[in-house]
Amino acid sequence: MQGNINNMSLNDMTTAERELTSAVVSLRSALNTAAPFHRLPIELMKAIFTLVPTMQYRITSVKKQSPIVDVWERRHFARMSELYTLMLVCRQWRDIVTGTPSFWNTIDQAYPLSQTAFLERSGYGLLKVVLHKTPSAFMSTLCDTENARIVELHHSSISAATAEEYLGFSAPALEVLHLTNSWFFGRYTLTESGKVVQLCREQTPRLHQLSLHHIHWFPVVQVTALTHLDVDMCRWDDHLVKIMGILASAPLLTDLVLSSLSCVTSDVDSLNTAYPDYSVSLPHLERLHMRYAHSEGAIVGILAKLSLPPTAAIDMDKATDARHFTEGVLPTLYRLPVMQTVDRASLVFFSVAQEPRLLMTQLTAVGAASGVVCTPLGLHCSLHSLTSVLPVHRLRELWLTALISNDAFMDEINLDHQPEPPFELESDTLRELLRPMNALETLVVWGQVLPNVLEGLVDHEATATRPLCPKLTNLRIMLSKRSPPVDDLITLLDVQQDILRFRHVEVNYLRKYAGPRMERTEFDHHFTSIVYASRDFAPILIMPPVCRRDAHARWMRWSVDEEGLLAKHDGEVSEEIAGEYSASQSAHFSLKASHQK
Repeated sequence: MQGNINNMSLNDMTTAERELTSAVVSLRSALNTAAPFHRLPIELMKAIFTLVPTMQYRITSVKKQSPIVDVWERRHFARMSELYTLMLVCRQWRDIVTGTPSFWNTIDQAYPLSQTAFLERSGYGLLKVVLHKTPSAFMSTLCDTENARIVELHHSSISAATAEEYLGFSAPALEVLHLTNSWFFGRYTLTESGKVVQLCREQTPRLHQLSLHHIHWFPVVQVTALTHLDVDMCRWDDHLVKIMGILASAPLLTDLVLSSLSCVTSDVDSLNTAYPDYSVSLPHLERLHMRYAHSEGAIVGILAKLSLPPTAAIDMDKATDARHFTEGVLPTLYRLPVMQTVDRASLVFFSVAQEPRLLMTQLTAVGAASGVVCTPLGLHCSLHSLTSVLPVHRLRELWLTALISNDAFMDEINLDHQPEPPFELESDTLRELLRPMNALETLVVWGQVLPNVLEGLVDHEATATRPLCPKLTNLRIMLSKRSPPVDDLITLLDVQQDILRFRHVEVNYLRKYAGPRMERTEFDHHFTSIVYASRDFAPILIMPPVCRRDAHARWMRWSVDEEGLLAKHDGEVSEEIAGEYSASQSAHFSLKASHQK
Protein backbone atom coordinates (compact mmCIF):
# COMPACT_ATOMS: atom_id res chain seq x y z
CA MET A 1 0.00 0.00 0.00
CA GLN A 2 2.82 2.36 0.94
CA GLY A 3 4.53 1.67 -2.40
CA ASN A 4 1.36 2.26 -4.35
CA ILE A 5 0.83 5.61 -2.61
CA ASN A 6 4.32 6.75 -3.54
CA ASN A 7 3.58 6.05 -7.21
CA MET A 8 0.15 7.74 -7.21
CA SER A 9 -0.51 11.14 -8.74
CA LEU A 10 -2.04 13.98 -6.76
CA ASN A 11 -5.43 13.48 -8.45
CA ASP A 12 -5.34 9.74 -7.69
CA MET A 13 -4.50 10.39 -4.02
CA THR A 14 -7.34 12.93 -3.76
CA THR A 15 -9.76 10.42 -5.25
CA ALA A 16 -8.53 7.65 -2.92
CA GLU A 17 -8.85 9.95 0.11
CA ARG A 18 -12.40 10.79 -0.83
CA GLU A 19 -13.32 7.12 -1.24
CA LEU A 20 -11.65 6.10 2.04
CA THR A 21 -13.32 8.96 3.92
CA SER A 22 -16.69 7.94 2.54
CA ALA A 23 -16.01 4.35 3.60
CA VAL A 24 -15.03 5.43 7.12
CA VAL A 25 -18.16 7.57 7.41
CA SER A 26 -20.31 4.67 6.27
CA LEU A 27 -18.59 2.34 8.72
CA ARG A 28 -19.09 4.77 11.60
CA SER A 29 -22.74 5.22 10.65
CA ALA A 30 -23.21 1.46 10.65
CA LEU A 31 -21.48 1.16 14.02
CA ASN A 32 -23.61 3.93 15.51
CA THR A 33 -26.78 2.36 14.14
CA ALA A 34 -25.79 -0.97 15.66
CA ALA A 35 -25.02 0.56 19.08
CA PRO A 36 -27.62 -0.53 21.67
CA PHE A 37 -28.34 3.08 22.67
CA HIS A 38 -29.21 4.06 19.10
CA ARG A 39 -31.63 1.16 18.73
CA LEU A 40 -33.87 2.84 21.29
CA PRO A 41 -36.98 4.67 19.99
CA ILE A 42 -36.31 8.31 19.15
CA GLU A 43 -38.88 9.44 21.74
CA LEU A 44 -37.01 7.61 24.48
CA MET A 45 -33.66 9.05 23.35
CA LYS A 46 -35.16 12.55 23.49
CA ALA A 47 -36.38 11.91 27.02
CA ILE A 48 -32.91 10.73 28.05
CA PHE A 49 -31.28 13.79 26.50
CA THR A 50 -33.50 16.11 28.52
CA LEU A 51 -31.88 14.67 31.68
CA VAL A 52 -28.31 15.27 30.55
CA PRO A 53 -28.06 19.06 31.13
CA THR A 54 -27.76 20.15 34.75
CA MET A 55 -31.05 21.20 36.30
CA GLN A 56 -30.73 23.84 38.99
CA TYR A 57 -32.57 26.52 40.91
CA ARG A 58 -30.29 29.25 39.60
CA ILE A 59 -31.16 30.76 36.26
CA THR A 60 -28.41 33.36 36.49
CA SER A 61 -25.05 32.86 38.19
CA VAL A 62 -24.71 34.03 41.78
CA LYS A 63 -21.66 36.04 40.73
CA LYS A 64 -23.74 38.34 38.57
CA GLN A 65 -25.18 41.53 40.01
CA SER A 66 -28.80 40.43 39.63
CA PRO A 67 -28.93 36.69 40.29
CA ILE A 68 -32.20 34.96 39.52
CA VAL A 69 -33.15 32.06 41.76
CA ASP A 70 -36.09 30.00 40.60
CA VAL A 71 -37.51 29.10 43.99
CA TRP A 72 -40.02 26.50 42.93
CA GLU A 73 -38.32 24.03 40.60
CA ARG A 74 -34.96 22.88 39.37
CA ARG A 75 -35.33 23.76 35.71
CA HIS A 76 -33.09 23.49 32.70
CA PHE A 77 -32.64 26.68 30.73
CA ALA A 78 -30.77 25.56 27.61
CA ARG A 79 -27.33 27.06 27.14
CA MET A 80 -25.33 26.76 23.95
CA SER A 81 -22.40 25.13 25.74
CA GLU A 82 -24.63 22.33 27.00
CA LEU A 83 -26.31 21.88 23.63
CA TYR A 84 -22.95 21.71 21.86
CA THR A 85 -21.87 18.97 24.24
CA LEU A 86 -24.69 16.82 22.91
CA MET A 87 -24.62 17.97 19.29
CA LEU A 88 -20.91 17.31 18.70
CA VAL A 89 -21.01 13.67 19.79
CA CYS A 90 -22.33 12.36 16.49
CA ARG A 91 -24.56 13.25 13.58
CA GLN A 92 -27.54 11.35 14.95
CA TRP A 93 -27.35 13.16 18.29
CA ARG A 94 -27.06 16.49 16.49
CA ASP A 95 -30.19 15.75 14.45
CA ILE A 96 -32.12 14.77 17.57
CA VAL A 97 -31.10 17.91 19.48
CA THR A 98 -31.73 20.34 16.63
CA GLY A 99 -35.09 18.70 15.97
CA THR A 100 -36.30 18.86 19.58
CA PRO A 101 -38.08 22.22 20.17
CA SER A 102 -37.94 21.90 23.97
CA PHE A 103 -34.15 22.37 23.84
CA TRP A 104 -34.63 25.76 22.20
CA ASN A 105 -37.63 27.20 24.03
CA THR A 106 -35.71 29.58 26.35
CA ILE A 107 -35.27 33.06 24.92
CA ASP A 108 -32.86 34.98 27.15
CA GLN A 109 -32.21 38.68 26.69
CA ALA A 110 -28.65 38.16 27.95
CA TYR A 111 -27.75 36.21 24.76
CA PRO A 112 -28.85 38.40 21.82
CA LEU A 113 -26.84 36.50 19.19
CA SER A 114 -28.74 33.27 19.80
CA GLN A 115 -32.25 34.67 20.21
CA THR A 116 -33.36 34.34 16.58
CA ALA A 117 -31.95 30.82 16.20
CA PHE A 118 -33.58 29.66 19.42
CA LEU A 119 -36.93 31.17 18.45
CA GLU A 120 -36.87 29.51 15.02
CA ARG A 121 -35.97 26.09 16.40
CA SER A 122 -38.58 26.33 19.15
CA GLY A 123 -41.19 25.82 16.45
CA TYR A 124 -44.67 26.50 17.73
CA GLY A 125 -43.98 25.15 21.21
CA LEU A 126 -44.21 26.85 24.57
CA LEU A 127 -41.68 29.56 25.46
CA LYS A 128 -39.69 30.55 28.55
CA VAL A 129 -38.64 34.20 28.48
CA VAL A 130 -35.88 35.76 30.58
CA LEU A 131 -35.72 39.57 30.66
CA HIS A 132 -33.16 41.89 32.27
CA LYS A 133 -33.83 45.55 33.11
CA THR A 134 -35.36 47.26 30.05
CA PRO A 135 -36.33 44.68 27.41
CA SER A 136 -34.66 45.04 24.02
CA ALA A 137 -36.70 45.72 20.89
CA PHE A 138 -36.49 42.02 19.95
CA MET A 139 -37.65 40.83 23.38
CA SER A 140 -40.42 43.42 23.56
CA THR A 141 -41.74 42.38 20.14
CA LEU A 142 -41.46 38.73 21.14
CA CYS A 143 -43.63 39.26 24.23
CA ASP A 144 -46.28 41.08 22.21
CA THR A 145 -46.43 38.70 19.24
CA GLU A 146 -45.79 35.34 20.94
CA ASN A 147 -47.65 36.08 24.18
CA ALA A 148 -49.95 33.07 23.77
CA ARG A 149 -46.90 30.74 23.83
CA ILE A 150 -45.22 32.16 26.95
CA VAL A 151 -45.49 29.82 29.95
CA GLU A 152 -42.65 31.24 32.05
CA LEU A 153 -41.54 34.84 32.46
CA HIS A 154 -38.52 35.80 34.56
CA HIS A 155 -37.64 39.50 34.78
CA SER A 156 -34.72 40.81 36.85
CA SER A 157 -33.92 44.43 37.79
CA ILE A 158 -37.41 45.60 36.96
CA SER A 159 -38.84 48.95 38.00
CA ALA A 160 -42.48 50.03 38.10
CA ALA A 161 -42.03 52.15 34.97
CA THR A 162 -40.53 49.20 33.07
CA ALA A 163 -43.37 46.93 34.16
CA GLU A 164 -45.99 49.45 33.08
CA GLU A 165 -44.42 49.85 29.64
CA TYR A 166 -43.43 46.29 28.77
CA LEU A 167 -45.57 43.85 30.78
CA GLY A 168 -48.98 44.98 29.58
CA PHE A 169 -49.58 42.06 27.21
CA SER A 170 -52.11 39.35 28.04
CA ALA A 171 -50.61 35.97 28.94
CA PRO A 172 -53.29 33.28 28.75
CA ALA A 173 -50.75 30.42 28.98
CA LEU A 174 -48.47 31.94 31.65
CA GLU A 175 -47.81 29.52 34.51
CA VAL A 176 -44.68 30.99 36.14
CA LEU A 177 -44.01 34.67 36.86
CA HIS A 178 -40.82 35.67 38.64
CA LEU A 179 -40.01 39.34 39.23
CA THR A 180 -36.77 40.03 41.05
CA ASN A 181 -34.39 42.81 41.95
CA SER A 182 -31.01 42.46 43.56
CA TRP A 183 -30.59 44.19 46.89
CA PHE A 184 -28.39 46.81 45.21
CA PHE A 185 -30.94 47.57 42.50
CA GLY A 186 -33.91 47.28 44.84
CA ARG A 187 -32.72 49.96 47.25
CA TYR A 188 -33.04 52.55 44.47
CA THR A 189 -36.70 51.68 43.93
CA LEU A 190 -37.91 52.16 47.51
CA THR A 191 -39.63 55.36 46.35
CA GLU A 192 -42.00 53.15 44.33
CA SER A 193 -43.60 51.65 47.44
CA GLY A 194 -46.90 53.43 46.79
CA LYS A 195 -47.22 52.45 43.12
CA VAL A 196 -49.63 49.79 41.90
CA VAL A 197 -49.04 48.25 38.46
CA GLN A 198 -51.43 46.01 36.54
CA LEU A 199 -49.56 43.14 34.86
CA CYS A 200 -50.57 41.10 31.82
CA ARG A 201 -53.94 42.90 31.79
CA GLU A 202 -54.83 40.70 34.78
CA GLN A 203 -55.37 37.89 32.27
CA THR A 204 -53.28 35.03 33.66
CA PRO A 205 -55.86 32.30 34.31
CA ARG A 206 -53.20 29.56 34.43
CA LEU A 207 -50.68 31.30 36.70
CA HIS A 208 -49.52 28.74 39.27
CA GLN A 209 -46.21 30.09 40.56
CA LEU A 210 -45.53 33.71 41.54
CA SER A 211 -42.25 34.98 42.99
CA LEU A 212 -41.66 38.61 44.01
CA HIS A 213 -38.16 39.48 45.28
CA HIS A 214 -37.30 43.05 46.32
CA ILE A 215 -40.23 44.41 44.31
CA HIS A 216 -41.25 47.64 46.04
CA TRP A 217 -44.15 48.47 43.73
CA PHE A 218 -47.27 46.34 44.03
CA PRO A 219 -48.09 44.09 41.05
CA VAL A 220 -51.74 43.35 40.34
CA VAL A 221 -52.13 40.02 38.56
CA GLN A 222 -54.79 37.31 38.31
CA VAL A 223 -54.01 34.68 40.99
CA THR A 224 -57.15 32.53 41.07
CA ALA A 225 -55.15 29.44 39.98
CA LEU A 226 -52.08 30.23 42.09
CA THR A 227 -50.57 27.30 44.01
CA HIS A 228 -47.12 28.71 44.92
CA LEU A 229 -46.38 32.21 46.26
CA ASP A 230 -42.99 33.60 47.31
CA VAL A 231 -42.69 37.17 48.63
CA ASP A 232 -39.20 38.27 49.67
CA MET A 233 -38.44 41.69 51.17
CA CYS A 234 -41.09 43.67 49.30
CA ARG A 235 -41.66 47.06 50.93
CA TRP A 236 -45.16 47.97 49.81
CA ASP A 237 -47.27 50.53 51.61
CA ASP A 238 -49.63 48.57 53.89
CA HIS A 239 -47.76 45.49 52.76
CA LEU A 240 -49.40 43.17 55.33
CA VAL A 241 -52.81 44.08 53.95
CA LYS A 242 -51.57 43.61 50.37
CA ILE A 243 -50.07 40.20 51.19
CA MET A 244 -53.33 39.15 52.80
CA GLY A 245 -55.20 40.40 49.74
CA ILE A 246 -53.18 38.07 47.51
CA LEU A 247 -53.80 35.16 49.88
CA ALA A 248 -57.52 35.86 50.01
CA SER A 249 -57.63 35.69 46.19
CA ALA A 250 -55.60 32.47 45.96
CA PRO A 251 -57.56 29.70 47.71
CA LEU A 252 -55.64 26.94 45.88
CA LEU A 253 -52.27 27.76 47.48
CA THR A 254 -50.21 24.75 48.52
CA ASP A 255 -46.88 26.50 49.16
CA LEU A 256 -46.36 29.91 50.75
CA VAL A 257 -42.97 31.52 51.45
CA LEU A 258 -42.82 34.92 53.17
CA SER A 259 -39.28 36.21 53.66
CA SER A 260 -37.92 39.16 55.66
CA LEU A 261 -41.32 40.25 56.96
CA SER A 262 -41.28 43.48 58.95
CA CYS A 263 -43.91 45.93 60.10
CA VAL A 264 -44.74 48.93 62.23
CA THR A 265 -47.76 49.30 64.50
CA SER A 266 -49.81 51.01 61.80
CA ASP A 267 -49.32 48.02 59.46
CA VAL A 268 -50.76 45.64 62.05
CA ASP A 269 -53.62 48.05 62.81
CA SER A 270 -54.50 48.24 59.11
CA LEU A 271 -54.40 44.45 58.86
CA ASN A 272 -56.69 44.05 61.88
CA THR A 273 -59.13 46.55 60.41
CA ALA A 274 -59.21 44.93 56.98
CA TYR A 275 -59.34 41.26 57.97
CA PRO A 276 -60.92 39.57 61.02
CA ASP A 277 -59.06 36.68 62.62
CA TYR A 278 -59.21 33.39 60.70
CA SER A 279 -61.00 35.10 57.80
CA VAL A 280 -58.64 33.96 55.02
CA SER A 281 -58.98 30.24 54.36
CA LEU A 282 -56.18 28.29 52.68
CA PRO A 283 -57.61 24.75 52.82
CA HIS A 284 -55.00 23.24 50.49
CA LEU A 285 -51.88 24.74 52.07
CA GLU A 286 -49.17 22.13 52.70
CA ARG A 287 -46.07 24.22 53.49
CA LEU A 288 -45.70 27.67 55.06
CA HIS A 289 -42.19 29.03 55.50
CA MET A 290 -41.83 32.40 57.25
CA ARG A 291 -38.10 32.90 56.88
CA TYR A 292 -35.69 35.57 58.09
CA ALA A 293 -38.48 37.41 59.90
CA HIS A 294 -37.54 40.90 61.09
CA SER A 295 -40.74 41.53 63.02
CA GLU A 296 -42.54 39.17 65.34
CA GLY A 297 -45.62 41.38 65.03
CA ALA A 298 -45.83 40.69 61.30
CA ILE A 299 -45.63 36.93 61.87
CA VAL A 300 -48.29 36.98 64.59
CA GLY A 301 -50.51 39.29 62.53
CA ILE A 302 -50.39 37.13 59.40
CA LEU A 303 -50.94 33.84 61.24
CA ALA A 304 -53.90 35.26 63.17
CA LYS A 305 -55.80 35.97 59.94
CA LEU A 306 -55.22 32.58 58.31
CA SER A 307 -57.46 29.55 58.61
CA LEU A 308 -55.12 26.62 57.98
CA PRO A 309 -55.66 22.87 57.77
CA PRO A 310 -54.02 20.64 60.41
CA THR A 311 -51.91 19.12 57.64
CA ALA A 312 -50.10 22.42 56.92
CA ALA A 313 -46.44 22.28 58.03
CA ILE A 314 -44.95 25.55 59.29
CA ASP A 315 -41.34 26.71 59.53
CA MET A 316 -40.62 30.03 61.30
CA ASP A 317 -37.17 31.53 61.73
CA LYS A 318 -35.93 34.96 62.73
CA ALA A 319 -33.43 37.06 60.78
CA THR A 320 -29.95 37.02 62.31
CA ASP A 321 -30.11 40.73 63.12
CA ALA A 322 -33.57 40.38 64.71
CA ARG A 323 -32.37 38.23 67.61
CA HIS A 324 -35.16 35.81 68.54
CA PHE A 325 -38.86 35.18 68.95
CA THR A 326 -40.24 36.11 72.36
CA GLU A 327 -42.71 34.25 74.53
CA GLY A 328 -45.36 36.51 73.00
CA VAL A 329 -45.45 34.22 69.96
CA LEU A 330 -46.44 31.17 72.03
CA PRO A 331 -50.24 31.80 72.04
CA THR A 332 -50.12 32.08 68.24
CA LEU A 333 -48.23 28.80 67.99
CA TYR A 334 -50.70 27.12 70.31
CA ARG A 335 -53.65 28.14 68.11
CA LEU A 336 -52.12 26.56 65.01
CA PRO A 337 -54.18 23.50 63.98
CA VAL A 338 -51.01 21.43 63.61
CA MET A 339 -50.31 21.82 67.34
CA GLN A 340 -53.48 19.89 68.11
CA THR A 341 -52.04 16.83 66.33
CA VAL A 342 -48.51 16.89 67.79
CA ASP A 343 -47.25 13.83 69.67
CA ARG A 344 -43.46 14.20 69.23
CA ALA A 345 -41.18 17.16 70.00
CA SER A 346 -37.54 18.21 69.97
CA LEU A 347 -36.00 20.97 72.11
CA VAL A 348 -32.50 22.32 71.50
CA PHE A 349 -31.29 24.72 74.20
CA PHE A 350 -28.42 27.20 74.05
CA SER A 351 -27.41 30.60 75.38
CA VAL A 352 -25.91 33.69 73.78
CA ALA A 353 -23.77 36.42 75.29
CA GLN A 354 -26.14 39.27 74.36
CA GLU A 355 -29.05 37.73 76.31
CA PRO A 356 -27.54 35.98 79.36
CA ARG A 357 -30.89 35.87 81.17
CA LEU A 358 -32.66 34.10 78.32
CA LEU A 359 -32.77 30.40 77.58
CA MET A 360 -32.70 30.15 73.80
CA THR A 361 -34.57 27.25 72.23
CA GLN A 362 -35.22 25.68 68.87
CA LEU A 363 -38.68 24.13 69.10
CA THR A 364 -39.71 21.35 66.72
CA ALA A 365 -43.07 19.61 67.11
CA VAL A 366 -44.53 17.03 64.73
CA GLY A 367 -47.54 14.79 64.39
CA ALA A 368 -48.51 12.05 61.97
CA ALA A 369 -49.21 14.40 59.04
CA SER A 370 -47.47 17.70 59.74
CA GLY A 371 -45.09 19.69 61.92
CA VAL A 372 -43.90 23.09 63.08
CA VAL A 373 -40.45 24.48 63.86
CA CYS A 374 -39.60 27.82 65.51
CA THR A 375 -35.99 29.13 65.60
CA PRO A 376 -34.87 30.67 67.92
CA LEU A 377 -37.29 31.14 70.78
CA GLY A 378 -36.15 33.12 73.85
CA LEU A 379 -37.45 31.93 77.23
CA HIS A 380 -36.90 33.74 80.51
CA CYS A 381 -34.82 30.99 82.14
CA SER A 382 -37.91 28.84 82.59
CA LEU A 383 -39.41 26.04 80.53
CA HIS A 384 -42.85 26.28 82.10
CA SER A 385 -44.11 28.51 79.28
CA LEU A 386 -43.48 25.66 76.81
CA THR A 387 -46.20 23.66 78.54
CA SER A 388 -48.68 26.28 77.34
CA VAL A 389 -47.87 25.68 73.67
CA LEU A 390 -46.93 21.98 73.52
CA PRO A 391 -49.66 19.38 74.11
CA VAL A 392 -47.54 17.94 76.91
CA HIS A 393 -50.21 15.49 78.09
CA ARG A 394 -50.18 13.89 74.63
CA LEU A 395 -46.43 13.80 73.90
CA ARG A 396 -45.08 10.29 73.44
CA GLU A 397 -41.54 11.13 72.34
CA LEU A 398 -39.18 13.95 73.36
CA TRP A 399 -35.69 14.82 72.13
CA LEU A 400 -33.47 17.00 74.36
CA THR A 401 -30.07 18.54 73.77
CA ALA A 402 -28.08 21.65 74.61
CA LEU A 403 -25.58 23.34 72.32
CA ILE A 404 -22.28 23.65 74.12
CA SER A 405 -20.83 25.10 70.95
CA ASN A 406 -22.06 25.14 67.38
CA ASP A 407 -19.77 27.52 65.51
CA ALA A 408 -21.85 28.06 62.38
CA PHE A 409 -25.14 28.58 64.20
CA MET A 410 -23.67 30.58 67.09
CA ASP A 411 -21.97 32.97 64.67
CA GLU A 412 -25.37 33.75 63.17
CA ILE A 413 -26.93 34.47 66.57
CA ASN A 414 -23.91 36.09 68.25
CA LEU A 415 -23.34 38.98 65.87
CA ASP A 416 -20.99 40.76 68.29
CA HIS A 417 -18.85 37.63 68.60
CA GLN A 418 -18.76 37.92 72.38
CA PRO A 419 -17.52 34.90 74.36
CA GLU A 420 -20.36 32.47 74.94
CA PRO A 421 -21.34 32.10 78.62
CA PRO A 422 -21.03 28.66 80.21
CA PHE A 423 -24.31 26.85 79.71
CA GLU A 424 -25.95 24.19 81.84
CA LEU A 425 -29.47 22.84 81.61
CA GLU A 426 -30.54 22.65 85.25
CA SER A 427 -32.44 19.61 86.49
CA ASP A 428 -35.01 21.73 88.37
CA THR A 429 -35.76 23.65 85.17
CA LEU A 430 -36.21 20.41 83.26
CA ARG A 431 -38.49 19.03 85.95
CA GLU A 432 -40.94 21.91 85.31
CA LEU A 433 -41.23 20.79 81.70
CA LEU A 434 -41.32 17.03 82.26
CA ARG A 435 -43.78 16.85 85.15
CA PRO A 436 -47.01 17.05 83.07
CA MET A 437 -45.77 14.54 80.44
CA ASN A 438 -47.73 11.55 81.71
CA ALA A 439 -47.88 9.88 78.27
CA LEU A 440 -44.15 10.16 77.48
CA GLU A 441 -42.74 6.80 76.35
CA THR A 442 -39.45 7.61 74.61
CA LEU A 443 -36.72 10.08 75.55
CA VAL A 444 -33.77 10.88 73.27
CA VAL A 445 -30.94 12.76 75.01
CA TRP A 446 -27.50 13.98 73.97
CA GLY A 447 -24.72 12.84 76.28
CA GLN A 448 -23.73 16.29 77.53
CA VAL A 449 -27.15 16.87 79.13
CA LEU A 450 -27.93 13.31 80.23
CA PRO A 451 -26.78 13.73 83.88
CA ASN A 452 -29.14 16.64 84.53
CA VAL A 453 -31.96 15.00 82.58
CA LEU A 454 -31.73 11.86 84.70
CA GLU A 455 -31.89 13.95 87.86
CA GLY A 456 -34.80 15.95 86.45
CA LEU A 457 -36.75 12.74 85.83
CA VAL A 458 -36.82 11.92 89.54
CA ASP A 459 -39.82 13.32 91.41
CA HIS A 460 -38.48 14.31 94.84
CA GLU A 461 -41.74 16.05 95.80
CA ALA A 462 -43.65 12.77 96.01
CA THR A 463 -44.06 10.96 99.32
CA ALA A 464 -41.85 8.19 97.97
CA THR A 465 -39.25 8.97 95.34
CA ARG A 466 -40.65 7.92 91.96
CA PRO A 467 -40.17 8.55 88.23
CA LEU A 468 -41.65 11.81 86.98
CA CYS A 469 -42.96 10.20 83.76
CA PRO A 470 -44.54 6.84 84.68
CA LYS A 471 -44.81 5.50 81.09
CA LEU A 472 -41.23 6.37 80.11
CA THR A 473 -39.46 3.08 79.31
CA ASN A 474 -37.28 3.85 76.26
CA LEU A 475 -34.05 5.87 76.42
CA ARG A 476 -31.81 6.74 73.49
CA ILE A 477 -28.44 8.37 74.18
CA MET A 478 -26.56 10.35 71.51
CA LEU A 479 -22.80 10.67 71.99
CA SER A 480 -21.12 13.39 69.97
CA LYS A 481 -18.13 15.71 70.12
CA ARG A 482 -18.49 16.99 73.69
CA SER A 483 -20.21 14.03 75.30
CA PRO A 484 -18.74 12.43 78.45
CA PRO A 485 -17.30 8.89 78.17
CA VAL A 486 -19.94 6.24 77.65
CA ASP A 487 -18.96 4.18 80.71
CA ASP A 488 -19.47 7.21 82.98
CA LEU A 489 -22.95 7.78 81.56
CA ILE A 490 -24.03 4.15 81.84
CA THR A 491 -22.76 4.07 85.43
CA LEU A 492 -24.79 7.19 86.21
CA LEU A 493 -27.83 5.68 84.51
CA ASP A 494 -27.51 2.53 86.59
CA VAL A 495 -27.52 4.57 89.81
CA GLN A 496 -31.01 5.91 88.94
CA GLN A 497 -32.29 2.69 87.35
CA ASP A 498 -34.09 1.48 90.49
CA ILE A 499 -36.28 4.59 90.29
CA LEU A 500 -36.52 5.27 86.55
CA ARG A 501 -36.81 1.62 85.43
CA PHE A 502 -35.86 2.01 81.78
CA ARG A 503 -36.45 -1.17 79.78
CA HIS A 504 -34.89 -0.42 76.42
CA VAL A 505 -31.71 1.65 76.04
CA GLU A 506 -29.86 2.50 72.84
CA VAL A 507 -26.44 4.20 72.81
CA ASN A 508 -25.56 5.93 69.51
CA TYR A 509 -21.92 6.78 68.79
CA LEU A 510 -22.01 9.67 66.33
CA ARG A 511 -19.18 10.39 63.93
CA LYS A 512 -17.44 13.08 66.03
CA TYR A 513 -17.50 11.15 69.29
CA ALA A 514 -13.86 10.69 70.32
CA GLY A 515 -14.31 8.54 73.43
CA PRO A 516 -14.14 4.76 73.72
CA ARG A 517 -16.86 2.95 71.77
CA MET A 518 -17.79 0.19 74.17
CA GLU A 519 -20.03 -2.65 73.03
CA ARG A 520 -21.03 -3.80 76.53
CA THR A 521 -20.72 -2.77 80.17
CA GLU A 522 -21.14 -4.53 83.49
CA PHE A 523 -24.56 -2.90 84.00
CA ASP A 524 -26.21 -4.11 80.78
CA HIS A 525 -28.13 -6.88 82.52
CA HIS A 526 -30.14 -4.28 84.44
CA PHE A 527 -32.09 -3.45 81.26
CA THR A 528 -34.42 -5.59 79.18
CA SER A 529 -32.32 -4.64 76.16
CA ILE A 530 -29.39 -2.34 75.49
CA VAL A 531 -27.82 -1.66 72.10
CA TYR A 532 -24.56 0.10 71.22
CA ALA A 533 -24.47 1.39 67.63
CA SER A 534 -22.19 3.64 65.55
CA ARG A 535 -23.95 6.12 63.27
CA ASP A 536 -22.52 7.93 60.25
CA PHE A 537 -25.34 10.47 60.44
CA ALA A 538 -27.24 11.91 63.36
CA PRO A 539 -30.68 10.28 63.74
CA ILE A 540 -33.65 12.60 63.62
CA LEU A 541 -37.11 12.71 65.08
CA ILE A 542 -39.51 10.64 62.97
CA MET A 543 -40.98 13.16 60.54
CA PRO A 544 -44.18 13.14 58.49
CA PRO A 545 -43.66 13.00 54.69
CA VAL A 546 -44.22 16.75 54.21
CA CYS A 547 -41.20 17.48 56.45
CA ARG A 548 -38.76 14.89 55.14
CA ARG A 549 -39.04 15.66 51.43
CA ASP A 550 -37.48 18.40 49.31
CA ALA A 551 -40.36 20.41 47.86
CA HIS A 552 -38.55 23.45 46.45
CA ALA A 553 -35.60 25.75 47.14
CA ARG A 554 -37.26 27.23 50.22
CA TRP A 555 -38.47 23.94 51.66
CA MET A 556 -35.72 21.37 51.93
CA ARG A 557 -36.07 18.22 54.01
CA TRP A 558 -35.69 18.72 57.75
CA SER A 559 -32.46 17.16 59.02
CA VAL A 560 -30.25 17.62 62.08
CA ASP A 561 -26.53 18.01 62.63
CA GLU A 562 -24.55 16.04 65.22
CA GLU A 563 -25.57 18.45 67.97
CA GLY A 564 -29.25 17.78 67.33
CA LEU A 565 -29.89 21.20 65.77
CA LEU A 566 -32.29 21.28 62.86
CA ALA A 567 -30.00 22.47 60.08
CA LYS A 568 -31.52 23.96 56.93
CA HIS A 569 -30.07 25.14 53.64
CA ASP A 570 -31.87 26.89 50.85
CA GLY A 571 -31.99 24.72 47.76
CA GLU A 572 -29.49 26.64 45.67
CA VAL A 573 -27.06 26.74 48.62
CA SER A 574 -27.35 22.97 48.96
CA GLU A 575 -26.59 22.66 45.26
CA GLU A 576 -23.43 24.72 45.69
CA ILE A 577 -22.30 22.51 48.57
CA ALA A 578 -23.08 19.38 46.58
CA GLY A 579 -21.34 20.84 43.53
CA GLU A 580 -18.18 21.58 45.46
CA TYR A 581 -18.22 18.04 46.85
CA SER A 582 -18.77 16.51 43.41
CA ALA A 583 -15.96 18.57 41.92
CA SER A 584 -13.55 17.12 44.47
CA GLN A 585 -14.35 13.56 43.43
CA SER A 586 -12.36 11.86 40.71
CA ALA A 587 -15.13 9.59 39.49
CA HIS A 588 -17.19 10.90 36.60
CA PHE A 589 -20.08 9.35 34.73
CA SER A 590 -19.59 9.40 30.97
CA LEU A 591 -21.90 8.29 28.22
CA LYS A 592 -19.83 6.54 25.52
CA ALA A 593 -20.64 6.99 21.86
CA SER A 594 -18.86 6.67 18.56
CA HIS A 595 -17.76 10.00 17.12
CA GLN A 596 -18.93 10.82 13.66
CA LYS A 597 -18.29 14.00 11.80
